[in-house]
Amino acid sequence: MALLALTVSAVSCDDLQELNVNPSFPVDVSAVSLMSPIEQQMARGLQFDNRFLGRYIQNFSNTATGNPWDRYGFVENSDQAGEIWRMTYFAIGLNLTKMQEKAIEEERHDITGISKVIRAWSWQVTTDYHSELIDLDQVFTQRLSYDYVGQEKVYAEVVRLLNDGLGDLARTDGRVSQAFTGVGDKMYGGERSKWTKFAYGVLARNLNSQINKATYNPDKVIEFCDKSLSSNADNAVIRFNGTVTDDSNFYGPQRSNLTNFRQTDFALRTMNGSIFTGAIDPRMSRVLVPSVGTSETAPSSAANPDPTKYTFNGNPLNTTASTVVTNVNRIPNLWGTYAPGSVTIPGRYLFRDKANFPLMTYSEIQFMKAEAAFIKGDKAMALDAYRKAIDASIDFVNSNTVPSSTFPITTLISAAEKAAFIANVNVVPAANALTLSQIMLQKYVALFGFGMLETWTDMRKYKYDNVNVYTTLNLLPNGGLFIDNNGKLPYRVRPRFNSEYVWNFEALKAIGGDKADYHTVEMWFSQQ
Repeated sequence: MALLALTVSAVSCDDLQELNVNPSFPVDVSAVSLMSPIEQQMARGLQFDNRFLGRYIQNFSNTATGNPWDRYGFVENSDQAGEIWRMTYFAIGLNLTKMQEKAIEEERHDITGISKVIRAWSWQVTTDYHSELIDLDQVFTQRLSYDYVGQEKVYAEVVRLLNDGLGDLARTDGRVSQAFTGVGDKMYGGERSKWTKFAYGVLARNLNSQINKATYNPDKVIEFCDKSLSSNADNAVIRFNGTVTDDSNFYGPQRSNLTNFRQTDFALRTMNGSIFTGAIDPRMSRVLVPSVGTSETAPSSAANPDPTKYTFNGNPLNTTASTVVTNVNRIPNLWGTYAPGSVTIPGRYLFRDKANFPLMTYSEIQFMKAEAAFIKGDKAMALDAYRKAIDASIDFVNSNTVPSSTFPITTLISAAEKAAFIANVNVVPAANALTLSQIMLQKYVALFGFGMLETWTDMRKYKYDNVNVYTTLNLLPNGGLFIDNNGKLPYRVRPRFNSEYVWNFEALKAIGGDKADYHTVEMWFSQQ
């Protein structure tokens, strides 16, 4: 016993702590080491949930009938559509807090600013998706249950964080270093000027969603847009190597997450000339996939495809129209095949293993400016921004197009195609003939496949107007709206089931989260 006592007394508390340190998984890391995985989670959260949100805005529909999301509903007792919540509170969550704390400790003011901008972006994304969020004074504390606060408080916190972040990004003292920050910053390579532009883009989104408020100021939106992304070179994109599953684009065929997704008939109408009076969008054949034409037998095996005989079709909501094998109008998946995804399928556009995923684009910023200028009554400014937005979107599509000589044959959009489309008065009219519908529908096209949340925010603030704004948008899918909607359209997505509904249900009841039609309650931002 004496020997045992002697042995124990010889081991100090410090020694025991060191025994629990794994050099392969350090518990104390520099701020820059946390940045890259945080940025990857920004893409992952959106991409996971875009599968469901893409049905609400009719980018995609499912190949089967009875899918609740195709009917503007939701799936009970499930984490479907809960990834953005998980991203904000778990995947990014305390990692971002730690990054900011370490940045302050290390006097890396640029990383401190980036931390605040990412936090603001995450709050903006999550509140625009879910509405009420965990009380900002209670989140990331030791509490075991949480209260929720409304969007008005969250929106104000977003603005505060962005202004603070902009102040930090402007600092040149301390240990600010683009070379150091760029090691972890895979989005902008440590360039503070581009993070500053991104921050102003989030500010523009924050204010531009409030067009129904008496406090809405289009001049401020225009100001923020002018300080935001100034070309496609400023686009905020998350990059994927595409060599292994874990580092492949979530949309790519290797991960096979979109096997049962098809382009919708509404998405097709925005590009095939149905809405824009015969003006066929050159982006259609690069972004959407053609059905079997008269010279093909099957997209995956056609020996001599003839693109002049391609036909483009869109799947209606809640039907099996795209899956009928004998139908010459059968619609391939977004990779251009009928097969489940695999590493051997090249994919196309943003639906490739190596495709970058955009968080914000210059085109989007110009569309916001066009909308704000239109509301202000400055049609000349609106037209100029609108034209620049379309031009930038076409260039963006080209930058994500891999030419192919097999089905579906794909080439880059030529300068002549681009010029002819922009010169078409049914697309780009004279300033006094420009309509809000043209602006919002062309923005819809530009954001197809990635900007689902921004598109849904627009649709909700215009109350799903399918007559004056989103012409021909289908608000009554086959089989009718989901039964729990009680005849209403969705305005929010329920918080994540396996955290909020399992562990914090009493607090959810206080905001009506226990009601079957909670997802149809209008958001603060869209109300007057």
